[in-house]
Parts: sequence; structure tokens; C-alpha cells
Amino acid sequence: MKTLRAFAAKFVNTESLCKYFGIASAAVAFSLAFSAPSAQAAWLNFGSPFGRPVDQGGNVISYAQRISAAPGERHAISGDCMSACTMWLGHRGTCVEADAMLYFHGASGGFSSGWGRVNPLANALLLGMYPPRVRAIVRPWLSTTEFHTLSGRQLASLGVPLCNGNAA
Repeated sequence: MKTLRAFAAKFVNTESLCKYFGIASAAVAFSLAFSAPSAQAAWLNFGSPFGRPVDQGGNVISYAQRISAAPGERHAISGDCMSACTMWLGHRGTCVEADAMLYFHGASGGFSSGWGRVNPLANALLLGMYPPRVRAIVRPWLSTTEFHTLSGRQLASLGVPLCNGNAA
């Protein structure tokens, strides 16, 4: 594991690591970092009081693998999209509903930090998945596990396509 951390530290961000290996290989490399039992924890089901769809997120490796396995597929972000769900913003076929609410926070868990503490490797993967203008806004938020939000309309102003061509 020390070798993986030392290797990953040579890259400025995970985007450069993904370019070096290709997304699937980067996901496999990072999955090794998250294989420790401490990374296995149940997510609370926050639900939604408004009957909206809720994607609570989860393991960033699982999301990276799911996203990389869906090239060319359309994906709409609607309702409440939390944590790793926000990684869909980096998928070319993704659009966001104007009233969607995305919840960002620093990734936690894994061999190097444990739950409740920010994991720099997982954060690098998150940042590498976001479009540049979103990345610039979100980067400081990833220093904590507290949630910060952006609406679909706010994301549209940052260049994320709205679903059905709705105006921001």
C-alpha cells in the first residue's frame, strides 16, 4: 500500500493518473487503496421529504467503475445527488435537472485515513471526475466531510448541460 501512495503522490491529480493508465486501470489501482475493512461502512439513508429521487453516493471506486463502463450513455442527475453520485458530472452523457441538488464533501474512509477523516487519494479521484469550472468551486469544500451544495441551475451556469435544454 505504501508503494501505491508513493506512486499516486507523483501525480498532481487523479486526472493525470487516469490519462496515464486509462480510467479503468486507475479505478483498479485505487480500489486496492479502499479494500481495507475500515472502508466498509453503511451509509445513512437521508431520504427526501419531497418524494424526490435520492442517490446517496457510496464508494468512489464503485462509481468510477460504473461511470467508465457507460461510455456514450445518457445519464440525468435529478433530485438529490450526494457524495460519489456527483462524479457523474464528469461523464460526457450527463445532464442535470434545474431543480436537482448536488451535495459535495471530502471523501473519507480507506486505509490511510479511516471514516470521518478526509482521504486525499479519494479526493483526487473526485476532483479528476469534475469538469474544470466545477472543480474550481468544489476543491476547497473537499477539505472537510461537511456537505456543501450546488443546484442544477448553478451547475448550468458553470457549463453543465441541463436536461431537456431547460434554460438556467
